[in-house]
Amino acid sequence: MTQANLEALTREVERQSAIVDCKNLMGKVMYYGAAWLNRKMVELWSRRDDCLLEQPWGIYDGRIGVERCYLQDFGDRHTPGWEEKHKGVMMLYTCDTPILTVAEDGQTAKGVWISSGADTWREGDARPQGYWRWGKYAVDFIREDGVWKIWKLRFYPFFLTKYDTPWTQAPTYDWTFFPVTPDRPRETPVYHYDGVSVYPTGEPAIPGVE
Repeated sequence: MTQANLEALTREVERQSAIVDCKNLMGKVMYYGAAWLNRKMVELWSRRDDCLLEQPWGIYDGRIGVERCYLQDFGDRHTPGWEEKHKGVMMLYTCDTPILTVAEDGQTAKGVWISSGADTWREGDARPQGYWRWGKYAVDFIREDGVWKIWKLRFYPFFLTKYDTPWTQAPTYDWTFFPVTPDRPRETPVYHYDGVSVYPTGEPAIPGVE
């Protein structure tokens, strides 16, 4: 094997390893989210000041914004008083149809997923209400001290509807079950299924596809 072939093989092995690591990161996002282990969730993120977390209700900037979203707005299950407020609450999502590309230098990567989910929320002492929530993720990853971390994560909502309501009758997407404190509004209008609009292209853009 020539030196050039060995180097090419090494790069390909590193690329495949990066893809597995990034997929596992997104798997942890789903598992930690369902269990409300948001202190662990924050650990998945880079410590860079240019981190970005884009939720349906707004954008959180920097590592400080990421921590505020997960630890203040959502909260962690180990916070005193958390259990009493979250009895009957469930957030269970999946990530499907992954497409990932790794940069030539092996230091950054991009991925997209389609996500289906089941939410259960309650207000006060009322019985929990079930919802279907579908959307899409676009995520940038970066190697930090040799470890892959989430750098930027954007969620594109598709529809949110009560479990017994067809998505063709879904109302305007509004996922504000709790107080939120984003740094700023989303930069572009959010598409959601309304039975009238045409499904958009490039939302999110497929990495590596012109």
